[in-house]
Amino acid sequence: MGARTSYQQQMSLEIAGESVPLRISATRRKSMRLQITEQGEVDLRIPLGCAKTDVLAFVKANEGWLIQQRQQLKQRQQQQLQHYSILGKTLTVQHSALDEFLVTDEVIWIPQQWQHSDLRDRMDQWLRPQARAYYQQLIDQWWPFFQRFAVQQPILRVKKMRTRWGSLSQRGYINLNLALMQLPPDLVELVVVHELCHLKHFDHGAGFKALMSEALPDWRSRERQLQALSSRVM
Repeated sequence: MGARTSYQQQMSLEIAGESVPLRISATRRKSMRLQITEQGEVDLRIPLGCAKTDVLAFVKANEGWLIQQRQQLKQRQQQQLQHYSILGKTLTVQHSALDEFLVTDEVIWIPQQWQHSDLRDRMDQWLRPQARAYYQQLIDQWWPFFQRFAVQQPILRVKKMRTRWGSLSQRGYINLNLALMQLPPDLVELVVVHELCHLKHFDHGAGFKALMSEALPDWRSRERQLQALSSRVM
């Protein structure tokens, strides 16, 4: 039997007096990486064969960062119970006298008892068909520019991704993050164009950057804006 190429383990972690779920994923990688998920859990990626003492030391060394990230997450969640952005437009979240969920041009009405997780899950469900239509429209709009690099247009898949805005697979799929719907339209376009550029260049080298500049001359400015917003949306 061959050696394992990956495994996952679930634990709990004490952070600032609070027990927090910890998910450890071991894969063929070179370094360890910590992340706080949208649900407030700790996601730890480690190399296969990494010693337990090294893992615990890494988590301990980053305890202050974890506390800070969880505080920021709670602040964002509280803000989302007051305001929610859709394609650059900020909607006010208000409790419904009819105790129902309803999205209008200006307001997201929610039942009185809803917590952040309820709003997040319901908004994800509500946004998904709109995201598919919006992303597909952008892909169709840009396809005349990119069709010289592929036999057929990549197939869209709308996904929830923790660390990436999008990806392009060699199997013919373009994967776009549902969370993009919380960004301004020009930044959604940036991600779509970025992934379509990978039809020609699968790396981010000089050729990729030249193609990005040909398609979107201001892409570097947009990318800086995207990086500034990433921590608030992802």
